[in-house]
Amino acid sequence: MRRVADLAEPRLRALGFRTERVDAKPSAGVNLVGRLEGRGTMRLLLLAHMDTVYLDGTAAKQPFRVEGDRAYGVGIVDDKAGIAVVLHALKLLRAAGHDDYARITVLFNADEERGSPGSRELIRKLAADSDAVLSFEGTGVEHEGIRTATSGIVRVTATVTGKASHAGVAPEQGVNALVEAADLVLRTQDLDDRAKGLRFNWTVERAGDVSNVVPDRAIVEADVRYRREADLEAALATLRERVARPRLPDAKIEVAVSRGRPPLTPTDGSHRVAALAQRIYREIGRVLDESDGGGGGTDAAYAAQTCVVVVESMGLPGGGAHSNSDEFVVVDRIPARLYLVAELIERIAKE
Repeated sequence: MRRVADLAEPRLRALGFRTERVDAKPSAGVNLVGRLEGRGTMRLLLLAHMDTVYLDGTAAKQPFRVEGDRAYGVGIVDDKAGIAVVLHALKLLRAAGHDDYARITVLFNADEERGSPGSRELIRKLAADSDAVLSFEGTGVEHEGIRTATSGIVRVTATVTGKASHAGVAPEQGVNALVEAADLVLRTQDLDDRAKGLRFNWTVERAGDVSNVVPDRAIVEADVRYRREADLEAALATLRERVARPRLPDAKIEVAVSRGRPPLTPTDGSHRVAALAQRIYREIGRVLDESDGGGGGTDAAYAAQTCVVVVESMGLPGGGAHSNSDEFVVVDRIPARLYLVAELIERIAKE
């Protein structure tokens, strides 16, 4: 990420920003922060991330290319395009002489794909000193959107302890941890509630080492996405009730809950910004949908813990994120998106 920061930092400075680098501990790399003072009253924070999910060397094997109206590259929509949109929209604002804001702060963070352990506190701090936050993850191709809500993320790990025995000679003398784990999965499937935006899905199961021994230990993991804290807590309470009543009397089950990103919850302020963005897009004959973001998490949710006006998906339309050679952005949408972002910043500052 230092190489990306090395490319972005001089561009921010050329636009008049004061820059600093903040270590992304415990993650590797640095967070790049830029600040530009204006003569208005509104303080804006622009977020994008420098990291990708790909291994070192992937870009050399799958270099940037353009085919038709699509530009392909590793991490191009998630989220190199977000960084590019920020830099070029700011360049347009500078060229137009716009400085009706009190301050624009830019944060390019280093560890979003890891859950932002080394940047989340910095995001909260910068958002607390801002009146509105624009986050620059990408958007869809068929339906361009601006997100005012996203899901929170939780991982649930259930560890089942049983008793080993010979699977062929005396299985009844054991307590099969795998059987108990499988039963737990079946008796908790109803925790998934799409209507509430609560998705509870067991995704990983591990048990046993050899086929002729009744396993005395099993682990199952669930991916949980949620919109409202109350719904999550109700589901976890139900899970604990069922864990307390194992199918096999001598089995023991322990549950650990690991919280990731919180949900991004819409506010009146974020709805107003979304409506403003939709009006701007209509002026140039385009449609922008206000979206709830599906099940994905976002760093914008950390910003929303300390700032009440936060919107997501200000980056470029594209797809194929996390898919190596299939990740792309749509080239002919770039002018419209740059206009949208530059005009939105200007109108937020004025209105």
